[in-house]
Amino acid sequence: MAGLVVALAVGNAAPAVVAQQAPCTPGAMPYAGLPGADLDPQVLTSRDDPPVQYVFWRGFVPTFDGMPLSVDVTIPCAPGVVGPGGSALPTIVMLHGFTDDKTIWEETGRSGTVESLDRPQANSRWNNIWFASRGYLAVNYTARGWRDSCGPDTPGATPATPAPECLAYDYWIHLDDKRWEVRDAQWLTGALVQSGHADPDRLAMTGGSYGGAPTISAALLADSVMCGGAPVPASLGADACEGVADGKLAPWTTPDGTRRLTLAAAIPTITFSDVVNVLAPNGRVSDGWALAPPSGDVTNPIGVPIQSTLAGLLAAGNVFGHFAPPGVDPTADIVTDAARVLAGNPFPPDDPIISRAVELYREFKSPITTAPQGRVPIYWAHGFTDPLFSAFEPLALMNAVRAVDPTYPFALFLGDFGHDYAAQRVDEGQASIAEMNAFVDHVLRPDRTPVEPAMDVTAAVTRCLDDAPMQLASAPTWHELHREHVVFSSDDGGQTSTLIAGPAALATDPVTGATLPLPGAYRGCRILRPSQPDPTAVTWEFDVSEELVLMGGPVVAVPYETTAPDVPLSVRLWDVAADGSAQGLVTRFTYRVADVGAGVARFQLAPQGYRFPAGHRIKVEVVANDSPYYQASNVPAVVTVEGIELTMPLLTEPSSDDRGTAGPGEEPPTTPTTGGGPALPALVLVLLSLATVSVRRSDAGSRRSDEVAAADR
Repeated sequence: MAGLVVALAVGNAAPAVVAQQAPCTPGAMPYAGLPGADLDPQVLTSRDDPPVQYVFWRGFVPTFDGMPLSVDVTIPCAPGVVGPGGSALPTIVMLHGFTDDKTIWEETGRSGTVESLDRPQANSRWNNIWFASRGYLAVNYTARGWRDSCGPDTPGATPATPAPECLAYDYWIHLDDKRWEVRDAQWLTGALVQSGHADPDRLAMTGGSYGGAPTISAALLADSVMCGGAPVPASLGADACEGVADGKLAPWTTPDGTRRLTLAAAIPTITFSDVVNVLAPNGRVSDGWALAPPSGDVTNPIGVPIQSTLAGLLAAGNVFGHFAPPGVDPTADIVTDAARVLAGNPFPPDDPIISRAVELYREFKSPITTAPQGRVPIYWAHGFTDPLFSAFEPLALMNAVRAVDPTYPFALFLGDFGHDYAAQRVDEGQASIAEMNAFVDHVLRPDRTPVEPAMDVTAAVTRCLDDAPMQLASAPTWHELHREHVVFSSDDGGQTSTLIAGPAALATDPVTGATLPLPGAYRGCRILRPSQPDPTAVTWEFDVSEELVLMGGPVVAVPYETTAPDVPLSVRLWDVAADGSAQGLVTRFTYRVADVGAGVARFQLAPQGYRFPAGHRIKVEVVANDSPYYQASNVPAVVTVEGIELTMPLLTEPSSDDRGTAGPGEEPPTTPTTGGGPALPALVLVLLSLATVSVRRSDAGSRRSDEVAAADR
């Protein structure tokens, strides 16, 4: 490119742009030729050393149904190289999260540099200025229904009503529907190819949280679009979906229909693959470990809604976006659906709202239900500690995709970053971003990055009760990271009740404890000081005789008998310091018991990486009320728990294939634990007769199954 020299720069290297040899001029407008597109340019210089010069275009572009979307395009300064008659650029389209807008992945107007001041763990070297410094064109836009894309920030709009020019369209949030939000992203990308700015062979998409799911869906759709949204006006271009049934696929092309397109790469971060499993998990999901129950039907029974998060998302969406008016669009009736879910169980399968929502949310809003139509490489960076999107999300999708294509190119990074009480570890975030950049550069610029990065799994060991240096482990597959396991078990039991949540439940709610700026809210591992019993839980503690490093989803088997159906059984796993001065939450999950009577709830907790030092204790709690995080049951019940078995996958470094698992210690006498927690509310004391505490401590043996270990490889 004339006047522009670009070199590989990832990690802590400086931006790879040298001073311009010619004045920077805007050149042709992006989306030129698309009726209604209107963007204005600014020539800007970053505060980096050396500085990055770029053209920043801002305005509105009509999407496939004609609705105006608020769009920014960042182009590196290289006069005459893009647009009609020039050389198109490798392009990355950046999708924002829930309640955000197009500026969340931009540093223009913020730090003004490739490093981010307010989001160093997410935006540094992953923003519009950074990509301009790499010689890429970056697209940032506000999704349909949010903020200034026919949301409440659009001129002429109010918090309750859209701007007049939006009323002709389905302007509302469709919650990452493949027929709407995904097609919007594909349309904007294709229109840049049509205007000569984007190289059709070098198209990448990335997005975080709400923007990550459409990124994955677009990758799995590859060279196709999903039909069923609005028709394309003839003035805008050809309608590939004309005559195609709702939910069926058609070719993804430029708006004029002359060039078929596909993505070259997709980089989702901290997002979901199955929105039903996220919002109302029933405990039937698995990461595919050989010792875990196989993944079952995540919709039968309907799971336990994440109550505080759902309520928070609904409230925030009403402030920063526009939902469909109730009853207007049954495919996007989020207000009606949320109201029904928040009202609580029972959730009979023939409930018309529930049955409709389950079908729509899985088929049209969840990437996991789309079989791969090609082999678009995916690099997914995700949070081990994210209480909104557990690590089941990328692992379940990876398993689903590779069940269709065992060699599908899929890389994964798991660390301590994400929503709510994730610690946002900058070192782990930057390690993932370095890998993401290497991946993008190889796919979009193989001429300068010929060495293919490993499409493997990298996982961090979460730091909670200590602040040890970052530890990363990598292997070709997820299961090769945990080819050993340890088992803890006890026949002791007790009772728990649906009637009231205990102090540990209240202390570990992600919304009131981390998201909202309330007194005592904080980011990072949930820690109770000192370690303390929860009078509503059935609890066991197991001594750790030598260091164990959890890597994966622990499997619990909970024999139970319940006095009522439709009961949530939640399990929390804690690390207790040797002196009892603190306990840190390691992982958790929930299981919906559908029927009254006796049974065994056997399920996986959310996958995690975590070190238990020798001398610490593992605490396991079973509760029938873990609200406000998991929704409390409307059906009163007492649950008798008759023991516990905990099977933990252990980190197996690639160089330690022959290392034995931790051996059993001598079993000490069974004794109750003690704690110094806060005084209990009077109501808790009154109801203790319905939640008899059984706290036991033992040192369980471990065992290694060579057959399972071999199968796991």
